[in-house]
Amino acid sequence: MEYIAVLLPSICIGIIFWLILRSIFRGDRTERAMEARSQDDAERWYEQLRQRDGEDVPFGHRPRRGRGPKR
Repeated sequence: MEYIAVLLPSICIGIIFWLILRSIFRGDRTERAMEARSQDDAERWYEQLRQRDGEDVPFGHRPRRGRGPKR
């Protein structure tokens, strides 16, 4: 019984730490998925604009393919 009383606070802190990290990682994964959907939507819109107006688009260049900044 003494061992449980000694280890219980550390176990509880470990579980709380794990829950916080899990929440952070899930939020990051969701944010990345939403950013990817937003980029895909913007690319589709831009392609529709190019098909409708031809090469005379108001932005003057094609969007870069791929996800995020190049490193």
